[in-house]
Amino acid sequence: MSHPERARDHPREARVAGRWHRASPGRRLVGVLGALVVASTLVAAGAVSVAPHYGDGRPWTGLAVDDLRRSPDATGWTLDLAATLAPDAPRRCLNFWASPAVDGLVAVGTSVDLDFGDALGAPACRSYASEADSSLIGLVETATGTVRWVHDLARDVPDTDALSIPATQVVPSAGRVLVQTQTTGATVLAALDLRDGSLVESTRGRRDLPSVSVDSRGPLQLRTFSGIAGSGDRYQLVEASRLADPVWEGGVDSGSSPALLNDGALVSRGGETVFVDAATGRERPFAASPDEIAVPPVGSSVTTDDGRGIVAFGIERTRANGTVEALDDDGEAVWSRPTGGRRLAVTPSCVIVVTGGDTAAECLDPRDGTVRWTTDLGAPFAVEAVPGQRAADVFVVVQRSGGSRLLALDGADGHTRFSSSVGLLDDLAAAGRSVLYLQTDDGRSSGRDVAALDLDDGRPLWSTSTSGTVAFWGGHLVRIDEQGVARRLVDTARVGATS
Repeated sequence: MSHPERARDHPREARVAGRWHRASPGRRLVGVLGALVVASTLVAAGAVSVAPHYGDGRPWTGLAVDDLRRSPDATGWTLDLAATLAPDAPRRCLNFWASPAVDGLVAVGTSVDLDFGDALGAPACRSYASEADSSLIGLVETATGTVRWVHDLARDVPDTDALSIPATQVVPSAGRVLVQTQTTGATVLAALDLRDGSLVESTRGRRDLPSVSVDSRGPLQLRTFSGIAGSGDRYQLVEASRLADPVWEGGVDSGSSPALLNDGALVSRGGETVFVDAATGRERPFAASPDEIAVPPVGSSVTTDDGRGIVAFGIERTRANGTVEALDDDGEAVWSRPTGGRRLAVTPSCVIVVTGGDTAAECLDPRDGTVRWTTDLGAPFAVEAVPGQRAADVFVVVQRSGGSRLLALDGADGHTRFSSSVGLLDDLAAAGRSVLYLQTDDGRSSGRDVAALDLDDGRPLWSTSTSGTVAFWGGHLVRIDEQGVARRLVDTARVGATS
């Protein structure tokens, strides 16, 4: 993927005052060569001093994101989602719900909005909702907009509720697309074949006691449902290839929730932590019992210099102090060090421990726990690791009295490279090589937009303003307008490089 160069001022031409005289050919040649050397040196020095700070590493989580430095002024593809997924519905009654993209695929479903706000629209939406007899799910290629298949879930689940918001997940490793939806009397979790959309299996649960997916990692789903009053939450570990037969089910300590790993889950029960094997459902002791845990995202593994794998980072608290440690798959400490922190997060370059009354950040080397830097931000903050980022920066959103600020901290020494104002409801969405994208929300409209910042200095590059929704489908920016038409947004100057 190539990227546009930033414009820089040309070196000024220098004039030397003095008496002119004609030099000999040899002296003229020496003078020209000397001038070229000086000019080259000045240009090189200038290039070093103004070179923008962009990363060239592997994208975080493995997601390659389009690098749109100019406002997208063209369409890479167009897909009429309303005609594809709800051809009989009044277009402005529909909401569209896309799954996270996996391997360039998203599953898209619809729901009916009964609160559509004009006097003519609301009755039409209510009428359609009461009469709808289909519930279509489509699988779409994010790069091309090609619809691989459309399946009517109502053929398999006749009492599907048109008002229900479908939750979908694409699981290539299991060859399935998972869909959770509501019926008039139950919650349904269905598995559709990734190749053609046909139903593979489905399970039903009580509508008043729904089982809800709270996390997923590859083919694994962590689901929860409230138990009998006073018994606390219970969880299920579900493997996408066998929905009807949960791998594991059980209760957890109050205030805790399981942590998903690539091959199982960590569960806190009775003050101890156990590992649940995703293949067998068996529990085995886990050497550590962290109070807080952070797991590197899928596609971003961490290993020590001698090749030892790290599956998670945890903080164990004591009355006097605590310990932050890197854990292997048996829960043994790969490294550990004392800490007064109570929260932690994993970024491309650091394990960030939040200390100092939640206002200071301490960066630890993920491989050995060495303290790289510490900085006090002066206010509470949230750490944001951004899919697609290629540099070692640590992004934090600081909540100050004057509003929220986005800070880019240099991963090497922690100094603030730039600070930008962001909205209270804005989220960091993704990053290209040189562009950071925010999902923006002013709280006044139903749609969401995207703003782009330069990753070198945080200056605004462009933003969208639409009554629909703009969001990333994987590494591609997609706008869905009020008529239910989706378009991939591209920059005509870069379409060849980013498509």
